[in-house]
Amino acid sequence: MSNKKVCDVSIVCANYNNGKYLEEFLNSVMESSMLVKEVILVNDGSTDDSLAILSKYNLEYLKVIDLKKNIGFANALNVGVEEATAKYILRIDPDDILERTRIEKQYNFLNENRDIDLTGSNVIYFNENIENKVGSSNFPEKGELIYKRYQKGEHGLLHGTIMVRTTLFKKYKYSQKQVPAEDYDIFARMIKGGANAQSIKETLTFVRIHENSVSNALPYSTVKKTYDLRDEIFKTKTSNFKILINYLNLKYYRNYYFEKNWLKKIWFLGLSSMFRPDKAIKKIC
Repeated sequence: MSNKKVCDVSIVCANYNNGKYLEEFLNSVMESSMLVKEVILVNDGSTDDSLAILSKYNLEYLKVIDLKKNIGFANALNVGVEEATAKYILRIDPDDILERTRIEKQYNFLNENRDIDLTGSNVIYFNENIENKVGSSNFPEKGELIYKRYQKGEHGLLHGTIMVRTTLFKKYKYSQKQVPAEDYDIFARMIKGGANAQSIKETLTFVRIHENSVSNALPYSTVKKTYDLRDEIFKTKTSNFKILINYLNLKYYRNYYFEKNWLKKIWFLGLSSMFRPDKAIKKIC
């Protein structure tokens, strides 16, 4: 019997064929410094052994919603959000890993700052095994800087790091038609609608980079969709040239993360920095 404090948090995640990562994910939940009220895992029609692995866990707070057929990432997350009963919702993908103190720090932060509606953190990216660290993020802390990021068509918060007041999450739904830019869409709408965000500087999540991860592929259409959403939400107008420049910056930066040869990594990092030198400076500052 654990003597850890249980906090008023629902972890919500959508799972599609992440069976081989579920043990590490659930272990990171169980080993956290503070436990949660519930882990709502929506199994979105997985065809691997995800259900068999989940059935081995006898955790009273683990709620598995098994969808018999795949309905899509955003729709599956909406199912999980609707089921959430805690004061706060923590988002993470089941192929990622919680830092031991993430739940406690974000929960205490929102409790102590009643004017803040959602918070995020930085992450460490790793390649398959957590020992193989390939980089880290550098997201802004202050609300006005987070707002400016979304206003510019960029991410002010990383999707898998956020904790949000549940009432806010239930007001703003994910949109399946906006996938794979569903995270920009929902958080930009929250912030434009008046929600206050502030991020924690620490790295509180380990994000796995693998060939099937959301972090892997980045087609031009995803970047264009994000800027189209920016123009719709913030009433701006983004040129095709700006979209192309930002796409090339992101494309080569992701190539840098996935490449294992160090000479090629440096080459991709240089190409990425050439298209957006301002972002390169921010990452190292």
